[in-house]
Amino acid sequence: MAKVLLTKTYKARRPGAILDIPQREADSLVALGLGQIIKEEAPASKKAGKGPDAE
Repeated sequence: MAKVLLTKTYKARRPGAILDIPQREADSLVALGLGQIIKEEAPASKKAGKGPDAE
């Protein structure tokens, strides 16, 4: 699944809407100039750091 930000009207959805659609459909929308794929940010990983309280 991919998130797409619409830049033009698509299936009765206004520009600015975000769709969560299959990757192939997202690629088609980009190819037609109807939207842009939004890159999903990876969640920050919590690393086990060694702080002053570590033994």
